[in-house]
Amino acid sequence: MKVQLLVSESCVPCKQAENIWRQVAEESALDLSMVNLTDVEGQQLADQLDLKTIPAVIIDGVLMAIGVQSLDEARSLISRGPVGNQS
Repeated sequence: MKVQLLVSESCVPCKQAENIWRQVAEESALDLSMVNLTDVEGQQLADQLDLKTIPAVIIDGVLMAIGVQSLDEARSLISRGPVGNQS
């Protein structure tokens, strides 16, 4: 499972989201990457998903959540995976 967290260095909530998702990644077998909105990859991802708000959680290419999740919410997102967002 690939989890991308779209963040910005100047975003205070993004730091909170990073801490939560790093903890979830330590507990689970997932590929976590922080994608900075100011980088080309981050800009392309934001454009592709038409994102206007960060932090944003993308799981296996599917936008799953925006904002800061609690630890339990983040765990729930990875247990559902992208299929849970498409129904």
